[in-house]
Amino acid sequence: MKKYTLALLAALAPMGSALATENGQLRALLGAPSYELATPQFPGWYGQLWLQHYSARRLKGDDGQALQTQAATPLGTLPVQIQGEIEADVFVARGTWVTEKLVADGRLGFSATLPLVRQRNDIHLSATLPAGVPAGAAAAVQNLLDQQGAQRSGSKSGQGDLDLAGFVDWQQDDSRLVLGLSVVAPTGAYDAQRAVNPGAGKFWTVRPLVLASKVWENGLELGLRATYSVNTRNTDTDVRSGQYLHADYAAMYRVNDAWRLGLQGYLVEQTTNDNGPGVAAGGNKARVRALGPMLAYVSEDGVWSADVKVLKEFAVRNRPQGTTTWVRLNLRLD
Repeated sequence: MKKYTLALLAALAPMGSALATENGQLRALLGAPSYELATPQFPGWYGQLWLQHYSARRLKGDDGQALQTQAATPLGTLPVQIQGEIEADVFVARGTWVTEKLVADGRLGFSATLPLVRQRNDIHLSATLPAGVPAGAAAAVQNLLDQQGAQRSGSKSGQGDLDLAGFVDWQQDDSRLVLGLSVVAPTGAYDAQRAVNPGAGKFWTVRPLVLASKVWENGLELGLRATYSVNTRNTDTDVRSGQYLHADYAAMYRVNDAWRLGLQGYLVEQTTNDNGPGVAAGGNKARVRALGPMLAYVSEDGVWSADVKVLKEFAVRNRPQGTTTWVRLNLRLD
């Protein structure tokens, strides 16, 4: 039994890399932008307080099916199913400054975004055993799998990674274009030996960003915000997560000056492989799509606004699949 235990442990050791990017964690506030995609921002200071709740009950592999791996044991190579529940609450404080300075006729602006994260992972492993395996052996295998699942489970609260951005904002009566560059610093709480971390890791992320929107007199508003993330290597694990496109999009109807309703969604498409110790040969490229309803209210004086949205994920690869809910408050500070 000792030989069997060691063999199974060795086979299960790399399972933590089965999800894309390190531990399936993206440096991206998926679904964060909303009605302001199509709303002009005049020179001044803005504050945003956002609350995100994410809940996932399914983990998806490279084929879009339930996540699993293979474990070589004295009983032969066995399929091991990886199931889990992931819950995360993220409080986001963001400040934006749109200056009076013009760059190529666009307004120069800056923003800083800091998330505070509370996350819980509960991972369960199970194996499909050959017929006729004695009950004692089956129980021993499941006991070992339970230990491995427990090592990949846990909860942690703390500061996430700080995002600093500079941008230039061109605005017309019926359209808006923003170009910028964002840098994410490894300021979040992180320990490579811990199963759950508020921070993504000891690496930096650089991403160009673009925002484009169009509005019509009939009340229709369309908006898109896209970034492309390039990551450095995690100095604690020597893993470099792949590059990925992240886009948020919205189609809204302006009911009146106060109310907007519509559909919002997001997508992530990883374009290059992860690489480093323990990363699968296929690179574990992540993919996710999401769509759902949104409702927004803007105060009569335009000083504050609030919105709520619920976005359901689908077409997922190498990531958890769940539902993202946002409640957001936006304030004009001057």
